[in-house]
Amino acid sequence: MPRTVDVETRRRDIAAAVRGVLARDGVDAVTMRNVANELGATTGLLTHWVPNRIGLIRLALEETANEQTDRAVAVLLRRPEDVIGAMEEFMPLDPDRLAEMKVWLGFWALAISDQTLRAEQRDRYRDFRVRLTAHLRGLGVSAARAQSGTELAIATADGIAVAAVLEPEHWTPARQRRHLRAVIGYALPDLAPARR
Repeated sequence: MPRTVDVETRRRDIAAAVRGVLARDGVDAVTMRNVANELGATTGLLTHWVPNRIGLIRLALEETANEQTDRAVAVLLRRPEDVIGAMEEFMPLDPDRLAEMKVWLGFWALAISDQTLRAEQRDRYRDFRVRLTAHLRGLGVSAARAQSGTELAIATADGIAVAAVLEPEHWTPARQRRHLRAVIGYALPDLAPARR
């Protein structure tokens, strides 16, 4: 009887293999062959799941974004006012999150010249903005402040994350956290900063 393959497990495994290649060798090394080697599989098996290089990065981003969002939501479920802690889940504060950020950078590099990928990026960010704004409104933050706070939180986290990938010696985890706290404290003064 043929083995049953868990689709979610396979997708996570492929995403982890893409992250491994990206973290070690950069976006140019994300090829079907290199990812198959990282996965310990054949390119034939890999093409059963993903059609091409863009598909690899798209799948890795979908899985990465879902994992990051799940972690951020878990932070907010435990501590609803800890917007800083939630946003930290998207920042390269440790080797795993650094690998995740490299997936985002690889996706953005491809999205510059691919209208479909740009649309995915737009939709993903729009959904996140709506969700975070609604969460802030639920905490009693005014509509205008919730919207501007959301925009500042996202832009700051993205900017710091990109800088930290490119200049990790300067953008240490402590500095990343300090700057994120400063901006969110400015943007959302009604929320007490989470102490950890």
